Amino acid sequence: MNTDRRILNELRISVSNKLGKQISSSVHCDELSAEINKMGIVINPQTFRRFFGLIKNSGKFHIYTLDTLAQYCNFRDYADFKKGLIQNEIDLFLENLHTETDDFNYWSLSETICRKIIDSPTLLIEVQHQLIKYPLARTFFMEHHPLRDLAGTVYVQYFQDYLKFEQSNEAKLFAFGFLYMGAFLTDNKEFKFLYSERIKNIELTSEVYVLPAGRKFGVLLLESWSKKDKKDFKKIYNQMLIARENYTHISEKSVCSFEYAVLEHLIFTDKTEEMRFLIENNTFQKYNDREFVPQDRKENHDVCWNIMCAVAYLKMKEHSKCEQYLNKVILENLSLGWKKYYSILFYFVKYEFANDKERITIKNTLEKLIDETHFTFYLKKVEKLEIKNLKNQQLRKAVS
Repeated sequence: MNTDRRILNELRISVSNKLGKQISSSVHCDELSAEINKMGIVINPQTFRRFFGLIKNSGKFHIYTLDTLAQYCNFRDYADFKKGLIQNEIDLFLENLHTETDDFNYWSLSETICRKIIDSPTLLIEVQHQLIKYPLARTFFMEHHPLRDLAGTVYVQYFQDYLKFEQSNEAKLFAFGFLYMGAFLTDNKEFKFLYSERIKNIELTSEVYVLPAGRKFGVLLLESWSKKDKKDFKKIYNQMLIARENYTHISEKSVCSFEYAVLEHLIFTDKTEEMRFLIENNTFQKYNDREFVPQDRKENHDVCWNIMCAVAYLKMKEHSKCEQYLNKVILENLSLGWKKYYSILFYFVKYEFANDKERITIKNTLEKLIDETHFTFYLKKVEKLEIKNLKNQQLRKAVS
C-alpha cells in the first residue's frame, strides 16, 4: 500500500472513532454530514460515501474534503493530520529508545518513518533533529535505511549531523561514501573531491564492515577515473584486490559482498574488464550473521546486483548476458529509498532493447526520475540516447 493510501486509511479510522462507529453504510454518512454541518461546513453525504468506499471512487479526493475531515478530528488541516501521524510514530520510537525494549521492532518503525519523510520535505527536515542524537535511531534509521533516492536533496544534511556523533572509521566511510555519491550524481565537483579526499585518509581498521570497506575503494576508483588518472586508478585497484582477500569470509555472511560494493561505483566508468572481474569473482552469501535483516532486504540487493550486472555487460557490448540479467530484474522488489536510484540505471539499459514506441515512454520515465531525484549527472546521457535514436531512425530510413 502506498503512502497516500495509508494516510487516507488512517483518516478514515480517525473519523470513525470520532463519530463513535465504523462508517459502513449510507446512514452513517448522513450522520457524519450532519456532524460536519455543526461546524458550519456543508458537504454532501455522497462525498463521504465515496471517501469511505461505499460507492465507486477514483481514489482522489478534494483537499477541501480532506481538510474538513481532519478538522473534524481536531487537526488544523490535512497536512497537520499527516504531520501528527509521523509525530506519533517518532514519539513511539523515542519512547522505546529510552526504555531500550529488546523486542521492539526498530527496523519496521524506521521503514514507516522513512516512507513518510520521502513524501514530505517539511518532515524530512524536522525528523532529523529529533532522531539523530539517539544511537539506536542512527543505527536503524540511517545506517540500515540510507535513502539513496534522496541523495540529491537536503537529506544529505542527516549524514553531516550523523558525523557529529559517530567518529569510527566505519561510520566515516558510511557517511562520506553516501555524501560522495550524492555529490557525484548532482555534478557537484567541489564536494565530490572533498569527500573523496576524506575517504582516502580513512584506514580500514578491524571494525570496518565489508560494505563500507568496498565502498572506500569504489569511491576512490570512481574519482581517479573521473580525473582520468590511469596511474592512480591502477594503484587503487591493486590495493582493492589485496583488501578483497581479507573480506572474502565476511562477504560470505553478508547480504551483499565486497565485490558488490565496489561494482556499485565502477558501473559509472568504462572500466569493463575490472567490472567483469568483480562479477565473475563475486562472493555470494552462504551464511547470515545479522538475523534482524529481513528477507526483503536480501531481495532488494539481488535486484540491485542484477541491474548492475546488466549495466556492466551492456558496456562490455555483451548483449546476450546483459539481457539475461535484465530479465531477472523485478523492480517491485527494490527497497524503500532505493527504487528511483536503481530504476534509473535499469531504464537506461532497458532503452537499448526497446522499440521506438517503448523508447519514448522510457525516455519520459527517465526524465521524470531525474527531475525527482535531482541527479543531473544523467541529463547528458538522456540527450545522447535521443541523438543515437534519431541517427538509427535516419539510418533505417536510408536503408529502406
